[in-house]
Amino acid sequence: MIPLLLLLATAGLMEAARSFTPLTGEYGTELAFGFLLLAAYFMGQLVSKAGLPRLTGYLIAGVLAGPAVLELVTHDMAGSLRVVNGVASCILGLVAGSELNLKKVRPLLPTLRGLMIFAVIGGIVLLGGVLFAIRPLIPLFDGMTFGQSVAVCGLLAVALIPQSPAVVMAVLAETKADGPLSQTMLATVVVADLVVIVCYAIASAAAGAVIGGSVDVLSTIGSVSWELLGSMAFGVVIGMLIGAFLRTVKEGASMFALLICVVVAEVGGRVHLDPLVVMLAAGIWLENFSRANSHDLLHSFESAQLPVFLVWFALAGLKLDLKQLWITLIPVLIIVVARGGAFYLGSKVAMSKDAPSPAVANNAWIGLVPQAGLSLALIVLIQKTFPSFGGAAAVIMLSVLGVNQLVSPILLRRALIKTGEAGKKSATDFAPHTHGRRAASLPGTH
Repeated sequence: MIPLLLLLATAGLMEAARSFTPLTGEYGTELAFGFLLLAAYFMGQLVSKAGLPRLTGYLIAGVLAGPAVLELVTHDMAGSLRVVNGVASCILGLVAGSELNLKKVRPLLPTLRGLMIFAVIGGIVLLGGVLFAIRPLIPLFDGMTFGQSVAVCGLLAVALIPQSPAVVMAVLAETKADGPLSQTMLATVVVADLVVIVCYAIASAAAGAVIGGSVDVLSTIGSVSWELLGSMAFGVVIGMLIGAFLRTVKEGASMFALLICVVVAEVGGRVHLDPLVVMLAAGIWLENFSRANSHDLLHSFESAQLPVFLVWFALAGLKLDLKQLWITLIPVLIIVVARGGAFYLGSKVAMSKDAPSPAVANNAWIGLVPQAGLSLALIVLIQKTFPSFGGAAAVIMLSVLGVNQLVSPILLRRALIKTGEAGKKSATDFAPHTHGRRAASLPGTH
């Protein structure tokens, strides 16, 4: 009851501030940050009492506070907080990369290969077929020929299939999960991005040839490759830099790493690098190749990440437009179910011959469900490259992404609790429980 009252009081104060204060420039930015910080925290506390992940509460807070519902946070205010998104992505990537031990991942390579072929590539084929079948429900296909419809369905299927390492990392951090399933999920979503980049280059070139759009194949391949491969290369350099600092200076390492995160978040977007991938690669380097001891640094990051993540997921919730979702509800739900079903069937086929542990075989597909960064990047790219249908396609794809963002943390948390991996990692709380309860006492773990 108390979190609900505090949430309502925070919303009331925000509305009062908007009524009496011109929310422009730095004032609007500071007010939006403070409000989202408090609203997401209290909403996280509220939903946790119902056994849901706190991340879901953070997302719901963003949806309710956004322009589509209460309009307590405007588009301009959200845009001014983009650096928060970048810094949060960097911290997530650095911490998660340090958890991706290549020696532990090596035995999973056959599983990863099967998931890429049957769940990711197979999922693109299946999702493209579903999109083609429900064309009458989606106005953007009106007036398209058979060949054009096939090409566009393939392109949209590729843009809808990507995963979200950020959401997977955050759920693993919140539940303090560790084990074969956690490692498989984390490795899968990282490798899947590489596969999707290649598939998008092919699908975009095919759609351009059929529809007649101005698609420069080499430019498209170069752009998406630079964002992923360039980010990985730059991340290795960042990992070397942090490792050198840890070996030589040592004092103030956490502040130095945080400064690096801010710089990467600010500069990365300007040169078309993905901050999440950059710091993920840096974390992998520190864990697997550097001689520096990074455990104390990463421990300090884990204890300080809550405020940034509260706002990061609240801002993600702002992107979900409930009005557009209602208008396109039927096709969106069909796509969401088809996408999840494709991952489920693909993972079953992938593991039918070379089955790992039952926990991985039955639940690995859930790690593929979340959507975020790469999907958003491909949606923007489609809008720029194919203006004839890109805007209408973006409405559908953003709604699908929003639904998956709300549903996937719940599925992930339940899978980690069911398999007993939740609470196995001893670390500082991602989102501290009331009265100091540890992750081992999550609802459903007893």
